[in-house]
Amino acid sequence: MKPTPTVLVAALALATTACGAPAEPPPPAPHGYVAGAEESAEAQSRLVVADATTGGVRVLDLLTEEVVELAPVPGIRAISTDGRHAYLSGDRGTHVVDSGSWMVDHGDHVHYYRAEIRDAGDLAGAAVAAHGDPKVSAVSTRDGAAVLLDRTALDAGTARPTGEVPVAPGTAAVPYEAHLIAAGADGTVRVLDRSGKPTATVEPPCPEPEGTALTRRGVVFGCADGALLVAEDDDAFHGEKIPYPRAVGGGGGGAPRPPPAQTPRATRHGGRERTAHPR
Repeated sequence: MKPTPTVLVAALALATTACGAPAEPPPPAPHGYVAGAEESAEAQSRLVVADATTGGVRVLDLLTEEVVELAPVPGIRAISTDGRHAYLSGDRGTHVVDSGSWMVDHGDHVHYYRAEIRDAGDLAGAAVAAHGDPKVSAVSTRDGAAVLLDRTALDAGTARPTGEVPVAPGTAAVPYEAHLIAAGADGTVRVLDRSGKPTATVEPPCPEPEGTALTRRGVVFGCADGALLVAEDDDAFHGEKIPYPRAVGGGGGGAPRPPPAQTPRATRHGGRERTAHPR
């Protein structure tokens, strides 16, 4: 029995579809593209402002003068930042705010971005410093621990801890060259992977560590006998002790000390003390 013309037409259509050219893959994302963000030609300066009296939190866009009110944080004591997120230390731990403003430095050029301003969750402990890279943010607390956060989840609006590493109180764990660098209370400086697992120890040690900074040359710790610069070369990490040019403060029997890192500034508005950290 011969198929009807209708069946023949349907069969031809199916054959034509099956033999058609495969769909072209989507074009690659342009250099610097970040989903959900707008790239700009200049820095998108925003100021996270917290009222120490009322707990009120707001973000001021310094370019548009727009003010966004966020959830209050009772008993705010300090603010730290990883360059995009603000970590507000208060009575109930640390509240995280996404300022929606950040930059990516490629060395020979810089990308500036702006995105939605929002609350991003809460963390246990009182944050005193924060540093981040594209994969992890390390939030160091007053009690000598650094909470590791999944950076993809954080940028999407959720502060999700993935681990914790011990650090000397007054210092911070710093993401650097796809690793974490942290100083212990005993002066040992460790290299860890992004999950917090130790992979190496840096020499020389850093006795009485206090203060941490990230520079283009590496991670710097303040030590009783000088500043320790930790740098990477051919996948190996090494330390270089840099003498202080003069005494800058004190502990350890007059040993020189750098000023504390990540110190928030307090200003007064309308008679109320507010703690503010520029973005």
